[in-house]
Amino acid sequence: MYHIYCDFDATVTINDIWDKLFKNFGDPYAFKVWEKFNTGEYTAAECISEACTTVKGADPVAMNNLFIGEPLRPGFLEFVEFCKLQNLKLTIVSDGFSIYIRSIFAHHKIDLPYYANTVELTESGMLTAEFPYARESCHFCGACKCGTILTTSADEDTIVYIGDGYSDHCPVEISDVVFARSMLTHFCEKNGIPYHPFHDFFQVQEILKRNITERPKYKRLEAMKKRKDLYKVE
Repeated sequence: MYHIYCDFDATVTINDIWDKLFKNFGDPYAFKVWEKFNTGEYTAAECISEACTTVKGADPVAMNNLFIGEPLRPGFLEFVEFCKLQNLKLTIVSDGFSIYIRSIFAHHKIDLPYYANTVELTESGMLTAEFPYARESCHFCGACKCGTILTTSADEDTIVYIGDGYSDHCPVEISDVVFARSMLTHFCEKNGIPYHPFHDFFQVQEILKRNITERPKYKRLEAMKKRKDLYKVE
C-alpha cells in the first residue's frame, strides 16, 4: 500500500505560517535565535521554545483569523478526496505547530492525522511548546518526521513524501517516491534522490494515479537501506 506523508507549511499551505505567526505576534528575536542553531549551541526544539517566548498578550481571535485566512495550495482538498477514494493513507508531518494546523483543518473540514510540535496559546496570550514527536538522536527538528514515518508505516508500504524545505531533507532520503518543490529540489539533485517537481496537488494526484496502477509495490533500494540503518540507530 502507498502511504503518503506530507509536509504542511508552504506545502499544504501557500506560505510558511510559522513565519507569519512570529512576524505578526512575536518580535525579531524569534528569527535571530536560529543563529544559535546554526552554530550548534541550540537544538531546533530549543530554538522553537525560545521563539515562542517572544509572543506575549496575543489576541486569540486575531491569531486564528491569520491562520484561517491562509490559502491552501491548489488541488489539496481534491487530493485529500482522491486519497480517500483510492484507500491511500495520507498523514501530515510537520515541524510547525499544532495550533494552526488544527485551526486550518477545522476551517476546511479536513480530517487527517497530523504530527507536529504541540504549540498552544494560553489565556494570557503566550505560547507554550512541547515536543511529543522529538527523537533523542535528532537535533535538527522539534518533531522528527523520520521517526513518525518509521513508527506509523508498515514494512510493505511504499513511502511517498511531499515537501519543500529544510525539515524535509531527512525524510526524502528514506522515501520511495518523492515530490519536491522550492529548496527541496536542490537537496534532491545534490544528493541523487529521484523526485517529481510539483507546483500544485493536481500534479501530485495525476502522477500518483499512474504510479499506483503501474508500480503498486514500488520500493527504492537506497531508501529501504536508509530506513533499516535508521532503525539500527534507534
